[in-house]
Amino acid sequence: MALPGTLVIHREVIMPELVREWPHLLNRVLAEVRPADGRGDCYVAEVDLSEDELRALNLFEASARHEHVAFTDPATAQGMFAYLNTPVGLGKPLDGSGIARVRISFTGVQTMLPLKARSETRADG
Repeated sequence: MALPGTLVIHREVIMPELVREWPHLLNRVLAEVRPADGRGDCYVAEVDLSEDELRALNLFEASARHEHVAFTDPATAQGMFAYLNTPVGLGKPLDGSGIARVRISFTGVQTMLPLKARSETRADG
């Protein structure tokens, strides 16, 4: 039975309504995100960022700390939610554009049910 104000999500996970949506300014970064080898619940990317993207990532990470983040899996277009780990600086950008190379990773990655399925699950619970 679901508690009021919660959503029942894939794998019987009850998730609070508040989930931080991935910033549109950083959508380009998501194109590089892939499941980590041997860990289906962890996604990772190493990307070169512009000054604006780095600033947006740092601000977003600070505001989303200890909360779920929603993003779209670039390979499947499936809605996902996870925890955003603290980004790790890797030094200079590889291609010379941007100002830094950064590793971005998500842990506890899970699939979100479509809205229709969520409302049906709520009605059943």
